[in-house]
Amino acid sequence: MAFTAIFVIVNPIGNVMVFLSLTEDRDSEEKKRLARRSSMFGCLILLVFAISGSLILSFFQITVNSLRVIGGILLLTIAMSMMHGETSKAGHTTEEAKEASQKEDISFFPMAIPMLSGPASITTAILVMGDAGNSMTFRGLAIIAIILPFIICLILFSSSEEIHRVIGVTGSMVVTRMMGLILGALSVQFITTGLWQIYLGLQHSGVG
Repeated sequence: MAFTAIFVIVNPIGNVMVFLSLTEDRDSEEKKRLARRSSMFGCLILLVFAISGSLILSFFQITVNSLRVIGGILLLTIAMSMMHGETSKAGHTTEEAKEASQKEDISFFPMAIPMLSGPASITTAILVMGDAGNSMTFRGLAIIAIILPFIICLILFSSSEEIHRVIGVTGSMVVTRMMGLILGALSVQFITTGLWQIYLGLQHSGVG
């Protein structure tokens, strides 16, 4: 589940088209360099938030279940946009894309942030690591689940031109809609689990 959630939100296949549009005037070597940097930066951002997530939650006095509910709602809005074939506003705005097109290096912005490592993926990474608890084995598996989608990103971005020729825009939209359906189901699970745990906590504390 951890890998699926991260993979769907990072959306390597859908973001291939974004990467292509932002690098259409670059040569093959430059595209591969940007692919490496985008994947590396995005992965590092998620790992930092995943590892330090508990400290962030403690500092702001936020419970994991509260984050799970709001994160699930955010994921649901993204999933709805994906299922309708729209680019979610949680990813990037038109102004950001325009600014990016004028930049020499688009690997950090907008590819790493916010396309690959936006609010939804950061929230999910924190939740995935929180669910792993204190077990080093499960925490290690959670880290692997975060890293793997970015390895896939690296492979797909580096082969973006070939992929575009094979699946085209229509194929990319079909995949995006399918991922939106999966993400929608995961988001509902996040919301219901969070609400249930909050309810149990209130019952245990004698409230209600």
